[in-house]
Amino acid sequence: MAAMRDLVVHVNDEAVSSHALELAASLTAGLGASLTAILAAAPVNAGVGLSAQTASLAQQLVQEQRASLLGIGERLVAGARQRHAVAVELQIADGDPVDVLQARARTADLLITSQRDPAGDGGLSTGQAARLLVGSACPVLSVPYIGWAADGAVPSPASPLRRALVAWSDTRESARAVRDALPLLARAEQVELVSFAHGHQGDVPSRQASLQRVADYLGRHGVRAKTTALSQAEPSVGERMRRGWVPDVAVAEALLSHAADMNADFIVMGGYGHSRLWELVLGGVTRTMLETMTVPVLMSH
Repeated sequence: MAAMRDLVVHVNDEAVSSHALELAASLTAGLGASLTAILAAAPVNAGVGLSAQTASLAQQLVQEQRASLLGIGERLVAGARQRHAVAVELQIADGDPVDVLQARARTADLLITSQRDPAGDGGLSTGQAARLLVGSACPVLSVPYIGWAADGAVPSPASPLRRALVAWSDTRESARAVRDALPLLARAEQVELVSFAHGHQGDVPSRQASLQRVADYLGRHGVRAKTTALSQAEPSVGERMRRGWVPDVAVAEALLSHAADMNADFIVMGGYGHSRLWELVLGGVTRTMLETMTVPVLMSH
């Protein structure tokens, strides 16, 4: 089993980013890994044909924003170092946050990001998270803006992600997510594999058989997993015609509900989308999870 030795966390504010950094630092301590906090200073488009004075003001604004971002990162990192007794390297890069993170992810084992609070600017928007996911060379662990402790209490630093819900759909993306998450699943106290059977996609017995193969695979890696096959009704014609209806949203909602029932600390699932048309064809389950997650979600594409 490959180990997670290089973790990268995205930081861009003092509200939601603090949740991601706290989880990253806790995982770093438990895994014996290294941690890098990345600040991405997005360029400011000053336009073309500006006067010298206006261009100077624009450049001053860029410098002030960069200094402010660096100050945020330094404060958060200092706190994480003290609370978790881990070394955290702070790096700042100029450029689009998604481009910066995708480049860094090529030599990382896990990328940890924050979901954007609808009322704020921190973290990544759904669109940014989708772009990052389909272009990332490593798994992405997204932390909800509400925080990452499922029961409201801070889990043990030695094992912050104790209860795992693994969403299985018998696809390449699901298989990659399971393999990528093995170091975390091996440390979990409880792992449950869940698959949904509905309509033409197969019945519960076939899903259960598929789940058992995954459970056997995990067992050979020292991970004991419970299997659960759930039946999901096909949407009616009326539901399909409803304004705003998105395929598979019900599955995402059922996953989040099941996660709450088992008091899961995190969810593992494949991320679906296409790099060229990510915004148009991002899978319904993936998009809904990015928008409505209540616990951290590890996705692989």
